[in-house]
Amino acid sequence: MINGSDYGREYVIFRDDVPDDQDDPSTLGFQYNVNNRDSTVFTAGGRADAQFLEQKSTTIRNDLTIPDLEWMGMHTIKMGAKYSMQNYFVQKDFGRNPTFIYDIEGRSEINGSRTVPVAVNLGVAVPPADVDNNVLGLYIQDDWQITDKLEINLGIRWDYEDNAVNNDYRTPDSIRDMLAAIQNLPNYDFPSYFNPSDYVSDGDRKAFKGAFQPRFGFSYDVFGDEQTVIFGGAGRYYDRIGFNFAFDERFKPFQFNKTIYFSNTGGPAGGQETIAWNPAYLTPEGLDPLLAASPGAGEVFLVKNDFEPPRTDQFNIGVRQKFGRWQTALTFAAGHTEGESAWYIANALTETGGRFNGPSPTSVGYSQFRNTIFFQNTDKERDYKAIYLTADKPYNSADRWGFNLAYTYMDATQNGSRDNGYGAFDFDYNTPELSPEYRSSTDERHRIVASGTLGLPADFLLSGIVTLGSGLPYNINDCPSAPSTGPNICWNAGNPEKRAFLPGLNFAYRQIDLRLTKGFDVFGGQRVELIADAINIFNFTNYKSFDTGFNSARYGAGTEVYLPTRSFQVGLRYSF
Repeated sequence: MINGSDYGREYVIFRDDVPDDQDDPSTLGFQYNVNNRDSTVFTAGGRADAQFLEQKSTTIRNDLTIPDLEWMGMHTIKMGAKYSMQNYFVQKDFGRNPTFIYDIEGRSEINGSRTVPVAVNLGVAVPPADVDNNVLGLYIQDDWQITDKLEINLGIRWDYEDNAVNNDYRTPDSIRDMLAAIQNLPNYDFPSYFNPSDYVSDGDRKAFKGAFQPRFGFSYDVFGDEQTVIFGGAGRYYDRIGFNFAFDERFKPFQFNKTIYFSNTGGPAGGQETIAWNPAYLTPEGLDPLLAASPGAGEVFLVKNDFEPPRTDQFNIGVRQKFGRWQTALTFAAGHTEGESAWYIANALTETGGRFNGPSPTSVGYSQFRNTIFFQNTDKERDYKAIYLTADKPYNSADRWGFNLAYTYMDATQNGSRDNGYGAFDFDYNTPELSPEYRSSTDERHRIVASGTLGLPADFLLSGIVTLGSGLPYNINDCPSAPSTGPNICWNAGNPEKRAFLPGLNFAYRQIDLRLTKGFDVFGGQRVELIADAINIFNFTNYKSFDTGFNSARYGAGTEVYLPTRSFQVGLRYSF
């Protein structure tokens, strides 16, 4: 029996209010930002925005292995538990460092002064979030050696979080009343895919308890000599959702920036109603009363009460075959993901369109909110199929050469928002079901990576990596074959132009890297190694952005390249 435990504490801080260049820092905090109304002359001072994200966690984990249990073969049981107490502190001060705009010419048609700012941009202060989240994970697995040839792996995992998506958040009355006012409008109702009661929370959201994740795997040694092995597996996997996603629900409705205009005496100036300048306005605290008297509008974000995290079902089957010193493998894999989140527009005019034409908060008397109401939709899906082929001959001191080849074929599709990540927006379709199924942005159909090592005289080692790919797709604008129910765009339908690598072999991505090393044993088991690298030695141009206009004369031409271009570097490695 093997039992292992660990205990850990973690403290992570992300700050976004420090100078970008540590060698030449600017002064933090307020300074004048000098512009004119037509073009920026120069900007000085600290950033207008600041973020402070802090995560503290205390984690206890225990793993237990029970080997050599005999029943219809041999069993090795593995089980474990993990408990993590986490605290998140999130403070976002967007626009809280005032940005003052000056007219350096003091033009009378603006405000007639070089010393009194024309305007200030300032963001309202929003209270930070300070929340706790307890995370629990349990698993058990049985590695069952049925015969000398056949092994089966059976397992299940369960994960739980008690506050993954703002479970104790209570929807403010102003948002509740605004949604009710829109719903009660004559001749209008929210589209069927948005029911306000599914999103309005009383602070008692239920934590998701259904994250059971079964796994199955097997391997079969056909001849019992480890030369030919058939293997496969299937399983379900749940993904966590970052707290920053749900934070928008409590932050965005009350965060806004305003521009306030000044002059010496106040009143109309430069086509704007202005406020008489007072030096007290040089600080956020001095400006806050003006901000309160000139309210802005936040954005409404609504998280689903019965939210379930995204899940992926994966499957693979393959064979490993040895040919002398070569180990080869061929694997077929597939996966299906459901439940990805994205922000969609709730107050659309119709079921299938009118995303920006429905009744707005302002139209029912709630001018403190912007026109668009965003809600969390979890109907986005992804599918992928892949083939992996590998061949590997390890390097050894006898024949002094090694080689590895990996080929990947991928076919990945999705629906819904073309944005990636949990904070994705979709302004093109009312729901994911109305979008076409299209290639994912990471769908590179063919990719080859070959690497080798060769021993040279005087104990030099030459190694290299060749990377070849068919390239990532790009959108086609003004696409003649775009579906009539959406924008005139074919998502990720463009393929990069392929260029010659070898006669008859063309690829969109080409790169060859070489490395030469020489090692020296010094004394006491210490070793020094000299390294010289040539990166992208043939200086292939690999594009990552393209002219996407179908009617453009340069349609498909590259506009931005991947780095690195050809470069060289030397290094020294010391080991002991």
